[in-house]
Amino acid sequence: MDAAAHEVDGRTPRHGHRRRELLADAVEYILDNGVAELTLRPLAKALGVTHATLLRHFGTKEQLVTEVITAIRVDLLDKLQASVGELAAAPPDRSMRTVWRQLCEPTERRQFVLLFELVAMQAREPDRFGSLATVLIADFLQPIETSLRSLGLSRSEARDIATGFLAQLRGLQLDLAVSGDQRRVDAAMNRYIDLIVGADG
Repeated sequence: MDAAAHEVDGRTPRHGHRRRELLADAVEYILDNGVAELTLRPLAKALGVTHATLLRHFGTKEQLVTEVITAIRVDLLDKLQASVGELAAAPPDRSMRTVWRQLCEPTERRQFVLLFELVAMQAREPDRFGSLATVLIADFLQPIETSLRSLGLSRSEARDIATGFLAQLRGLQLDLAVSGDQRRVDAAMNRYIDLIVGADG
């Protein structure tokens, strides 16, 4: 158990596993239900604990949400870096299509819906969750850039392509969240990838 968890709990390190389990369950609850209407009492009931237990382990609702967002961010980056690492020797169009397909899985799409919710909330209340929503966006650039650089692209070329791909990815994920039209957004992403890698039609 880390020092921060011990400090929040105020008890002995043997309780650390309980805190980790609660955080993992809170991640799933928030991915399914969002944060806009989140309150700790219904969350505690859904997790099978008391309101006091959540307060003891996590402090305020904002502190809990911050930890949840951080956990989601780490998980997303780990998955993205693993995908990029596996596809490092593949043509860039294949890598991009594979990443897109993986991020369209139902369990992964929940993370984008939460991201959109956080970005909207942060636009109105910039200090509510610090810079986490921005970090969730910016952090994706590095592993994709690194993969593109390994194919011989310059730093500026890799940054431009990675930035454009992420913008397209986020925009189409937003479209998908609203419309549910997987076939149309898949076709749009495939056309975009063809255009940026110089493939025919």
